[in-house]
Amino acid sequence: MDGNENAHSTLIALSPEDLHDLLEKAAEVGANAGIDKYVEELKKSQKKRGDRRLHNTKLLLRNFRMLQENAENSVFGRTQMEESAADILESMMNIYNDVLVVESIKNSATRTGIIVSHVRTMLEIFEVCCEKSSNELDKRRYDIIYGLYISEDKISRKELAEKWNVSNDTTYIDEKIALERLSALIFGVDGLTLQ
Repeated sequence: MDGNENAHSTLIALSPEDLHDLLEKAAEVGANAGIDKYVEELKKSQKKRGDRRLHNTKLLLRNFRMLQENAENSVFGRTQMEESAADILESMMNIYNDVLVVESIKNSATRTGIIVSHVRTMLEIFEVCCEKSSNELDKRRYDIIYGLYISEDKISRKELAEKWNVSNDTTYIDEKIALERLSALIFGVDGLTLQ
């Protein structure tokens, strides 16, 4: 006897209709599993892209003063380029080194001017929205972003916390919420982090 003495084979007879039903059910289960996996991967990809946009928004703001100065003091004139802010922002999504992102913007007077102008416009829209809001939190959030990233004389987080009579932790929360909103403005609909 061979090594499969205890193995039993069972033969099941299926009618053509039963076989068809079984194959249909197997195909449906397989298709649903494939769809579920695809949706899961799509959500991961969207979250990663949203996280990247949030990161790039903070990167642009952290370097805003320097980029603005670079654009204003550029010895090279701006040449006409067929590149839009959207094109430049999209190219930022494919560079995963912060220094390279900033350098690629700085190295072109035109790109720097386009990005600075776009970010400045979105900051102005954000400011108007916050100022018109009846919610003091919105005003505080704009002020925190302005103090940390935009004002000529950078304001420390501690000074902002004292000014608004809140904790440092609250300034971090306000900054995060404001950055998410700014990301939506700077990157458009794609900047929204979908939950």
